[in-house]
Amino acid sequence: MKTGRIRFILVLWGTFSFAQQESSFSHYMFNHQAINPGYAGARNLSSFTSVIRSQWSGIEGAPITQTLSFNAPITSKSLGFGLSVLNDKIGPTSNTSIDVDLSYHLRLNEKGHRLSIGVKAGAINYNLNTALLNTSTPNDPTFALALDRKIIPTIGFGAYFYTPKFYFGLSIPRLIENDDFGLEKHAYAFTGGLLPLNETFMLKPSLMLKKSSSVVAMDASLLGIFNERFWLGVQVRNGLSGEELKQLNNVGTSAMFGVNIGKRFSLGYSYGFPSSLLNKGINMSTHELMLRFDLTTKSEGYLLSPRFF
Repeated sequence: MKTGRIRFILVLWGTFSFAQQESSFSHYMFNHQAINPGYAGARNLSSFTSVIRSQWSGIEGAPITQTLSFNAPITSKSLGFGLSVLNDKIGPTSNTSIDVDLSYHLRLNEKGHRLSIGVKAGAINYNLNTALLNTSTPNDPTFALALDRKIIPTIGFGAYFYTPKFYFGLSIPRLIENDDFGLEKHAYAFTGGLLPLNETFMLKPSLMLKKSSSVVAMDASLLGIFNERFWLGVQVRNGLSGEELKQLNNVGTSAMFGVNIGKRFSLGYSYGFPSSLLNKGINMSTHELMLRFDLTTKSEGYLLSPRFF
């Protein structure tokens, strides 16, 4: 690893280790379970979703995140269950979390409007590989921690309202904070829907707001869906950071592509363009791959198309 890259990763790790941000994905609109336990069981079918994200691919030690989640209805349309595993690595640190989601779905009317309430519980295994730290200043206190490994319990909740064409959610997936490892709670609000323009083309707008004590971020996307099989769109991220809420310009812009293969399998890809804030002649692009497999294809009709919610 080159010296410049070592210093770059140490700066990144020093920045994030004391204000740890929860993992975020470009494909969150295909798997709200990642941030809201109320989503578990909302599609009324059993499915697996996996997302692999490689951020700032031109830098050694840059963030790499993998997640696998499963959710399904339980015995009836009113209960949902979810299970997810996430591994997040940046530089010398790695976090592996396991979460269980339980949700209750209340039918509000005959038009398919539903409100679900969900709870999430699990644990994070935090690990710091001190052998990878090689600072220019011996015994730099910025990178000195009393603990290099710890299992931290987590608990969270969420509310999720959805109709055949619209959804809205509020959640705090991790309520427990930990000052030693820089873990702080994040609150999410997100919304979106499907806008059919004709028999073969739909628009899918999505908006997510995320707030913690150190960051206020916005994620907006617009997808065009053709024949319920192909989608193409763009995503823009921006926000405010720090005590003075300094503007973060051009934090992220991504192009998104995807296809439904048969009735059960979906494949999505996003390419994140390098940020002007960080790109200094280095390839800082971000790649993300989404795979979803539905174990069943049954739908009770209260979703316009369960493939896209």
